[in-house]
Amino acid sequence: MAELGLARLIVRHRHVAPMLSALLSGTDAGVRISDAEGTVILEREAGGIGSDRFPIAVEGRTVGWVEGDRVARAIASVLSYAVAREADKRSLAREALDRYRELNLVYDLAERLSGKLAVSGVAAIAVAEAGELPAGGTGFLLVAGDGGTLDAVSDGDAPQGSIDVVRVGDGILGSVAASAVAEEVNDVDTDPRSTTAERAFASLICAPVVARGRTIGVLGAGSPTRIEYQASDLKLLAAIAAIVGPALDQARIHEASSVPHG
Repeated sequence: MAELGLARLIVRHRHVAPMLSALLSGTDAGVRISDAEGTVILEREAGGIGSDRFPIAVEGRTVGWVEGDRVARAIASVLSYAVAREADKRSLAREALDRYRELNLVYDLAERLSGKLAVSGVAAIAVAEAGELPAGGTGFLLVAGDGGTLDAVSDGDAPQGSIDVVRVGDGILGSVAASAVAEEVNDVDTDPRSTTAERAFASLICAPVVARGRTIGVLGAGSPTRIEYQASDLKLLAAIAAIVGPALDQARIHEASSVPHG
């Protein structure tokens, strides 16, 4: 598995390489270590290489092989453990980086939304952010209207095939509005809830926009060609929606109070 750098782990890792050397120094056993594609990383003929082969595995995936006798079995076990630890470390590092990026985005978004008193201004920022998810897609924002509907808000540049009106409880988007639970649907066509309008998208991801305990909209992104939204995309979109909620609520209140009453 290239991303785990099996060759680097065996040859250059400051802990694994010395440990492997110590295992081999006390025996004249011959071993051959190769990656999953069969490329030899380390070979020691010594007393001859046995015919047995033992997998180097992590999370059920074979990332390499050790050929030899019972010493080879021990080496395969050690390397499997080392590869698993390395995978855990990289996963934690990616998680920390994602969290850092998310915090930066939240602070930046909150700053840009501050002082926005028009629903269209809040919507433009929200839609742009939703359209920047790592997996891709075009952003959209539906805002709660009268009579249990959600109405699209855009700056006039809404993409063809966008959804204009959704009734709360209907379809995927209406279900998210009713449940206030974010969802990603990577194959819209096979989702029994999907409406004709929603099936203009192959993949959808959406999160409720909540303020003062009420769902006042749905923020999302969609693609006419199938893409794979991940849990990280959903988490990021939910974070964006959480910041957008209070700003959208304030903009709606401001606009309502600015309407002259005859």
